[in-house]
Amino acid sequence: MNEQLIIRLPSTGKEVINWMVWSDNEQEVIAAGELAGSAELEVLQDKAEHRRVIVLVPTSDVSHHQLELPKTAQRSWQQVAPFMLEEQLAQDPDSLHICLLDKGKETIDVACVSHQQMDSWQDMLETAGIYSQTWCVEGYCLPEPEEGQASALQINQQWLFRFSDGRAMSIDQAWLSVALPLLAKQYPELVVQHYSPSPKIDVEGIEWQARAPELAMKLLADGAKKAKLNLLQGQYASANPLTKIWLQWRKVAIAAGVCFALALTSQVVDTYKTEQQIAEVDSNIRTVYKKVFPEVSRIRDSRIRSDFRKALAGIGQAPEQDFLMMMVHLASAMDKNTGFQPVSLRFDQKKGEIRLQAEAKNFQSFEQFRQAVQPFETEQGTLSNKAGAVVGTVVIRKAS
Repeated sequence: MNEQLIIRLPSTGKEVINWMVWSDNEQEVIAAGELAGSAELEVLQDKAEHRRVIVLVPTSDVSHHQLELPKTAQRSWQQVAPFMLEEQLAQDPDSLHICLLDKGKETIDVACVSHQQMDSWQDMLETAGIYSQTWCVEGYCLPEPEEGQASALQINQQWLFRFSDGRAMSIDQAWLSVALPLLAKQYPELVVQHYSPSPKIDVEGIEWQARAPELAMKLLADGAKKAKLNLLQGQYASANPLTKIWLQWRKVAIAAGVCFALALTSQVVDTYKTEQQIAEVDSNIRTVYKKVFPEVSRIRDSRIRSDFRKALAGIGQAPEQDFLMMMVHLASAMDKNTGFQPVSLRFDQKKGEIRLQAEAKNFQSFEQFRQAVQPFETEQGTLSNKAGAVVGTVVIRKAS
């Protein structure tokens, strides 16, 4: 693609979002602007079509770590890094998305960002209907400095810095007078190559050298095209177009993943309740995961999500697609009809139908559920009163 849409996402949806459309052919900015928050992102949906979308994320949300790891062990860095980070971080490594930044002779550089923050950025983009295969940390998009130097750029009320040792950071304009003396101690005789007007702050040990000024988003966009780090690694790596469909249903992703795993192994879902406690859902998922992936010895939440996403990306047969689409409709219908509670569910792959036994407050709840799962056909079984509730069976199949 000869044109790119560059979006600079904030940490939260209530902060300013910078954006720009750049043309490689014309070598000029086609359009640029600011949004008041993520609620306005949908206005960029048309601009994202038929263009490469590059997402820039805040440097402050990503931490940089250098780990001592011999070259002979660097192939298995994904298994080793979480254990090594436990000694450096106060939080559980399982809650972090760990990305490879660079490899040395006896070391590796990794970048860490919380899964919660990654999910937040995904929600912003998915709600706006925008999809990107490139997520870059804005600080690493600054020009690479020479030894003993740093690159600096001001955007909005923040200063971005990139140092020759591979580190990057952002400093609020209001805290610059406090942070610069600390940088001078950490980096003696530091030369800062700045692409924005330098701040009027004199600090001994820091020399400011002006470079040709550039539009901030343009400078970051150029760096993003050459950046080594793309946060969309591992479980967040882009798969095939089916992934986009599933990302829109992330609230039922775990439930749909479990159902898909059971369909692949021809096992029967005996009991499925929509109002289980979070702890019960987590326990059931781990049980199913152990059966489907018995070769995995240590089970982590990130590993479960990753393996299920890989399985979902491999969907290719029509019966399994029908089953998954039916499950999506069922999950949505159950959310809308709180008086309708599933008791058991069976899937007949040969007939391509789901037999759902359920319990409801009244007969109308069954009819409301049948209407909610359209356009799939439904067949109502016998309904009966039992212990003050109505129980019965509904068969759901693809419309003929």
